[in-house]
Amino acid sequence: MREEFNPIAQKGLKTFRNSLSAGLLALLSDSAIAEDDDKSLAFTGEVGLASMFIDRGEQLGAATLTAALGAEKEISGVVLYGGVSLINPVGDDREPFDEEVDYTIGAAWDGPGYSADVSANWLTYPGEASEESLEIAGSLTFDQALSPTLATFYDAEFEDWGLEFTAGPEWLVSDWTLYTLGRLGFVEPGDGSQNRTYAGVEAGASRPLFGNTEFGVFSRYEWANQDSFADDISNGVITSVTDSGFAVGIALTSSY
Repeated sequence: MREEFNPIAQKGLKTFRNSLSAGLLALLSDSAIAEDDDKSLAFTGEVGLASMFIDRGEQLGAATLTAALGAEKEISGVVLYGGVSLINPVGDDREPFDEEVDYTIGAAWDGPGYSADVSANWLTYPGEASEESLEIAGSLTFDQALSPTLATFYDAEFEDWGLEFTAGPEWLVSDWTLYTLGRLGFVEPGDGSQNRTYAGVEAGASRPLFGNTEFGVFSRYEWANQDSFADDISNGVITSVTDSGFAVGIALTSSY
């Protein structure tokens, strides 16, 4: 079973969800769909590097390389999609964190005043001691100012579940698309241990590079009600923990 963040255990910082899957879903529904005018099969790929990988009020990696590849097709107004994503800790402080490879299938659609998606995500940890699990996730975005979004998930193996609310503006400056985002959420572990509540802010920008390729940068700060971030890592061991973390990162995204 997945362990909570525990510097004594040294290893076993596990995720209750793969945020890269959520990013892939947004990438497919917002970018690839918009360019798929003839409703043919569309593909999207992304590679990124972050100074810290943060997910649901928890640190899942120090310096981390992420990558995702997905395909999607619209049928009768519903976008069906699938993809694979990678979370790969890199650098001198990678030892306490797990590599993760996840597989996603799902559907997205628009309704009057909202857009929605549901997905099934198979979370795997090649070469690690962590157990595989199936996560069911969904989100609902309202067509209102600041695009308020409510997302939820349920882990069928460990019975963890949670809710997250995000909202924030987006605007254009020359060739750049800028955004800021506020985030509130909680995670209820299935083993009855203390739930984790968290809050954070995020800001980023992206711009076209060439063809269908975009370059993006972001920064993200998050606070949790428990010590779920590494404060110090020495010789591959987490020696102290804290309740907040800050990350910056870059990404390249291509759709065709």
